[in-house]
Amino acid sequence: MHTPLQQHDRIMSLDVIRGIALLGILLANSIVFQFGMLGSMTPVSGMYANGELDEGAHFFIRLFVDGSFITLFSFLFGYGMTLQRDRFKEKNQSYSPVFWRRTVLLLVFGLLHILFIWRGDILLTYSLTAMLLFAFMPLKKRGILISALIWFGVLGLTALIPDVGETPAPYFYSAEQAVLSDGSYRDHIQFRASHDLIGISTGDSTVAFVFGELFYQLSAVLTVMPMFLFGAFVARSKWLEAFHLYRKKALLLLPVLLLIGIAAKLPNALAEGMNTQYQTLSIYIGAPFLALFYGTCIAILVSYGSKWFFPFANVGKMAFSNYILQSILFTFLFYGYGLGLYGQLGVFYGALLSIGVYGLQVLLSSIWLHFFRIGPLEWMWRSGTYLKWQSITKKDTVAKK
Repeated sequence: MHTPLQQHDRIMSLDVIRGIALLGILLANSIVFQFGMLGSMTPVSGMYANGELDEGAHFFIRLFVDGSFITLFSFLFGYGMTLQRDRFKEKNQSYSPVFWRRTVLLLVFGLLHILFIWRGDILLTYSLTAMLLFAFMPLKKRGILISALIWFGVLGLTALIPDVGETPAPYFYSAEQAVLSDGSYRDHIQFRASHDLIGISTGDSTVAFVFGELFYQLSAVLTVMPMFLFGAFVARSKWLEAFHLYRKKALLLLPVLLLIGIAAKLPNALAEGMNTQYQTLSIYIGAPFLALFYGTCIAILVSYGSKWFFPFANVGKMAFSNYILQSILFTFLFYGYGLGLYGQLGVFYGALLSIGVYGLQVLLSSIWLHFFRIGPLEWMWRSGTYLKWQSITKKDTVAKK
């Protein structure tokens, strides 16, 4: 009989890191929600409506936020997957059936998210990357670390490729603008179901669309895979389970992580226009180092006094539900079929709105977990994974005991 991990098996710092990472992801996504995928590449109409206030906010997000928190989330996913597998192994239970049900369900959730809610989905990419990571799971701890370092090294070397100069954005990016601002909900679904992010399909070829989507997902998997591997290595090392033993070494490591991360991300944050070499340097070197800096900082703080971090941990325990809720709220706020605020707030006020919504999520998550064990989508995911309706209220859990 396969049994899910219980609340007492959770690692506090993981939930806190996951919860805070959701704030960073929302801040980064606030630009995409408000200005489309094109806004993630180049300034568009309305982005700097508030002048230097927006320019400063955009610089801050590009330097300290973009890519780093989604990379941190990749680390957490690899960590969680490995932790679950190893605990199943300790109980002499087969992990494979659970893994494949869990991962296929995540893939389905990702497809539904893309089609019916928002194109900036990470769930589909994570499900595909998890399938690749599964092949590395039989390796020993050292083998996983070597694989991660080689992967990081290969991606990092691509930063040596010179800038290719100004290139037009993929067709998807420009065509999306009109749909987001004025399109009906049906227009959004039709657009996402016929246009790939690579820009190969212009909406008139299913074959081109499928090929473009597969190519995009493959490139995304290759990008996030090294942090999945590094998360798996840290899980095998059990550093977070006894972090106080490594705290002094972690403190010494912080300045190195911060300096390398900032140095690698600064050129892209300062660049006017698009520079492919700076982008590569930021994505493949800057983002991972800053992600590790943030994760290590949080782990250190939690090890000194975890009670102050319970609100963030509550958000992290409901990360799946909170992530989808962010997509629903922000697409309704900005898109034409909702309140139609697309491109009207500017970067700064869009970021403030994100912080406000996140604060609301902290409150709602704490209230929800006062009565329930897990979030609603986590409950659906877990029930499907174990092919049995799971207990969701705390009363159910007490009654069973």
